[in-house]
Amino acid sequence: MANAGSRAPLWMQAAHKIRERIEEGILRPGERMPSSHQIAEEFAINRMTARRALAELEKDGLLRILHGNGTFVADTPISYAIGARVRFDQNLKAVGATPERKIIRHWLEPANEEVAVPLALTIASPVIAIEIGAYASGHPIGIGRRYCCATRFAGFAEIFDELGSISMALKQFNIADFHRASTIVVARMPTTVECDFLRSSRSQPVLAYTAIDEAPADKAISYFTGCFSARAVEIHITS
Repeated sequence: MANAGSRAPLWMQAAHKIRERIEEGILRPGERMPSSHQIAEEFAINRMTARRALAELEKDGLLRILHGNGTFVADTPISYAIGARVRFDQNLKAVGATPERKIIRHWLEPANEEVAVPLALTIASPVIAIEIGAYASGHPIGIGRRYCCATRFAGFAEIFDELGSISMALKQFNIADFHRASTIVVARMPTTVECDFLRSSRSQPVLAYTAIDEAPADKAISYFTGCFSARAVEIHITS
């Protein structure tokens, strides 16, 4: 029950109690939270106050609210290394998660300046754009687009879709080795598409990135842009 004699607002008192339960392990990562009605009854507060407490805990990254599906204790973030030769599968397997990437859609388009410059192509050159969803043990953690030269990598989307691995797909184009040339990471608020895929709210920031992969003979072979869920992933920069 909330303390009526306390100077702290009732929603803050309820949030503090719930926070303590999460920190003490009483409420575990991924566990479904009681409904706002149940929380209101337990703390002798109204449902609007209970929702305020949950919303504040979501802002702090302790909860994730899936509208229509309930509220859950946030999972422990995955430690994700970014380095010259660190791969997606390697990152997730290192923390005991099952890696998976799925093509959401792919298409051909003329390269704009953002895509053409890092790939050393002329403006309007045809490129393959592949929208990819990234999962850790079945949970969506990231979404992004991969761009590559449509002439050099004709059919790449279909091959990647079949093999499920960027590295294995590149070997079909005689690229046995490649490395991450650059990665830029910024924090921003998500788009509606990103929220829907990541099953998060508009109040939860994402870690947005742009990146370039290079191979010895081809130089720049792909340009990436996308984001990771900030509540699901913490990024570590390696040398």
